[in-house]
Amino acid sequence: MANREHLFYYAAIALACFALWRSVQGQFTSPDSEPIFVAASEVQSTQHQKLVADYGYFTSPKVPASSPLANANLSGGRQVYAVNCLHCHGSSGRANTPTAALLKPPPKDLFAGTVRDVETVLRHGIPSTSMSSFAGLSDDEFADVRDYALYIVERGAAWAKLTEGNE
Repeated sequence: MANREHLFYYAAIALACFALWRSVQGQFTSPDSEPIFVAASEVQSTQHQKLVADYGYFTSPKVPASSPLANANLSGGRQVYAVNCLHCHGSSGRANTPTAALLKPPPKDLFAGTVRDVETVLRHGIPSTSMSSFAGLSDDEFADVRDYALYIVERGAAWAKLTEGNE
């Protein structure tokens, strides 16, 4: 019995050491890279080039001058998104990550272009889901990540419009 007690204490000490080490490592971020796009046809390749011309890449976002997000800090929003959202929603916002596959209910596909009330969801989270509140962010970080999420929604809607009837 004494050996089991020692084993328990050693395991507890090892766990405490790991927790201490992890606490000084900073927040975990998933690898942030541009999703690879593979066009199914020449038409789709041309459509994707048009989308990139108007909206840039996920890792270096931009929007048309006519967009409500034209003055948004999308680069800053991308940084906050990479730390807080990327793990579940993925680089493209499609929620097709290994973590998303484990969650019930699954995270929303932001790229589908149909997500509504982004600010309320970010501010309060969604009860009984893994979508927590972002109220702890500074006002600037909150505005930046909200605008970046809206960018993904707008980019997804633009893709849907470009490919309407072609997919």
